[in-house]
Amino acid sequence: MIKQLETYLLMSSMVVRRISLLFIIIILGAIDLATGYEYSFAVFYLIPVSIAAWYDNKHIAMIAVILSGITWLYADYSAGHQYTNSIIPFWNACVRLGFFSVVAILLLRIKNNLNEMTLMAMKDSLTSLNNTRAFNLEYQALKKRYCKKEHTLAVAIIDLDGFKAVNDTYGHSKGDDVLVEFAHVLQAATRHSDVVARMGGDEFVVILQDTDLKGIEDYAKRLRNSFLFSGLKQKFGIDFSMGIGIYNELPDDVDDATHQADLLMYQSKAQGKSQTTIHAIL
Repeated sequence: MIKQLETYLLMSSMVVRRISLLFIIIILGAIDLATGYEYSFAVFYLIPVSIAAWYDNKHIAMIAVILSGITWLYADYSAGHQYTNSIIPFWNACVRLGFFSVVAILLLRIKNNLNEMTLMAMKDSLTSLNNTRAFNLEYQALKKRYCKKEHTLAVAIIDLDGFKAVNDTYGHSKGDDVLVEFAHVLQAATRHSDVVARMGGDEFVVILQDTDLKGIEDYAKRLRNSFLFSGLKQKFGIDFSMGIGIYNELPDDVDDATHQADLLMYQSKAQGKSQTTIHAIL
């Protein structure tokens, strides 16, 4: 039940989710009114408040807090609750608004911290590209999305040529700077819809989505031109070799896809480096 609700909240559109929140608040208000003022029902208003804070943004969370407080106050008044002082129900409403707000703020803070930690765990600490963990998750997501043989995808492995000499000549700190600059070149030459990751050392991987042979060849040329324009070759004497495997359907195992592209990359190196080898796998 809870898992199904979470799936619904994650998959539903923003409008549907917010309408659902309003509906929940109305239902809770109706139940609160029907049960009368003798039964405390305020804690159940935390349900829409919590959903808004966790699955939406802070503005919607605050709206949920206010609507929940107003709904409780209306139900309390309509149930015929008598107070010794007319200001008491409004004081109680303010207390409940404060309680709802504290819960919403705490959930928002926890969600933001969790998102930041997740982002850190998925990013390469040096280049800020996706790391292997994030790449594997992206690969599996693409595998599910393109489960039928109706789309062309490409997996590219890129390895820098002559990078060891940079570390030996200029030191590892300068070598790190080169990797960061090359990561910027790689990311700038690649579409936002594609996947870019650092596999480790001076090796990178790219998945090109919804493409064809011409698109792959254009990408290889664009990356090569961007690299030459960056000045890395002129400054440090490095270049890169690339192998690109073309698939109509991605292999089940990510290692199979990267291994095939890796073999193609080594073919580029065997042909004299600074080359790109493209081959249709499936």
